[in-house]
Amino acid sequence: MIALALPLSVLTLALSDVTASSPAPEPEAPMQAVEQALDYLDAFQLEVADVAHHDRMVGFAAAILENGEPVAIYTSGETVRGSGEAVTADTVFRLASVSKTFAGTMLGLLDEAGLVSLDARVPESVLDLSGPRQPTWRELASHQTGLPPNAYDNLIEAGQDAHTVRARLTEVPLLCQTGGCYTYQNVAFDVVRDLIEDATGQSYPDAVQTYLFDPLGMQSAGFGAENLTRAASFAAPHFGRRQRLGGTATDYDTLPAAASVSLSLNDLIIWAQAQMDPEGYGLSPQAIERAHTPQTRSLRQTRNLRRLGRVQDTAYGLGWRIYDWQGERTLIVHGGALAGYGSQVVLEPETGFAFVALWNADVGLPRLLWPTAMDMRTGDGPGAFVDDAIARMR
Repeated sequence: MIALALPLSVLTLALSDVTASSPAPEPEAPMQAVEQALDYLDAFQLEVADVAHHDRMVGFAAAILENGEPVAIYTSGETVRGSGEAVTADTVFRLASVSKTFAGTMLGLLDEAGLVSLDARVPESVLDLSGPRQPTWRELASHQTGLPPNAYDNLIEAGQDAHTVRARLTEVPLLCQTGGCYTYQNVAFDVVRDLIEDATGQSYPDAVQTYLFDPLGMQSAGFGAENLTRAASFAAPHFGRRQRLGGTATDYDTLPAAASVSLSLNDLIIWAQAQMDPEGYGLSPQAIERAHTPQTRSLRQTRNLRRLGRVQDTAYGLGWRIYDWQGERTLIVHGGALAGYGSQVVLEPETGFAFVALWNADVGLPRLLWPTAMDMRTGDGPGAFVDDAIARMR
């Protein structure tokens, strides 16, 4: 049974067709070379269709950027299964953990402006851990607290108050000394909002609105269920193999810096462009470089990606992951998963390539599209990740 009643909608653009903000081609770069650079899109579209029309999927929106501009936009499925309401590039989805990229970028901007000191210790009144010393804000934002992975996420999911859960982290034994290992966090990571609020004099959502959403023109972006549901078109979450419809509220809205952003594909494209061309979007390149600079190797993530056979090493910066692709390319990455939603952002700033995607089902299959695109555009491999995964799922 096909879960999607609506076909895959694909808008493919030549680089010469994009808006006037596109950089003019160099005289020595003939149009034939540009066309050859996009040759992989036809084959990639077939892989996208296999994902989007899989019976575990509901709604899906994704885009490919080359040279910093969108060259293909894909939308498919429905905002609510069986509703007939088509997903478009303006449909708002939850971003889940990709929300951390906004917090990391805020820290880079405020550090560059001299409004925060990332190497200052986090006050015990804000977060008190059981180790011999307090983490720095830099260590907190790059998951070097020493806490077990995802410490006390279960208490957030049980509906406990975020500040109450934060206070209980002091009772958790550390896996390593602070600064000694990478362990991914949500509750602890969200503490960075206190620093941002102190530096800006605004609530965290208002600060992100002021420094990022408004200047970048991200009209659909915001926080929490209220931002999601006020959109003219929003994707509802679907749970499990049967795509059971869920409610729009989530306990993770109490962790705005970690998991609470929602936005459309069009705004996610802007976010990718601003990260790769910050000066063109009025952001400090030095601030973005701060966020993208590796702070700690993320060995657990490297092990998780061994099956791809392409990612040689991984690290974490300020709210961003950094991947070494084949020892030749640096990718700036983050993915998100929140009950009933998924998201993915993959950037190669050096070439202006990006893959961004949003979906509203509990399935990880779309996460195999970015290495598929990388294989196809670089010639590094056959790009068979989706086919292999679907075969294993049967």
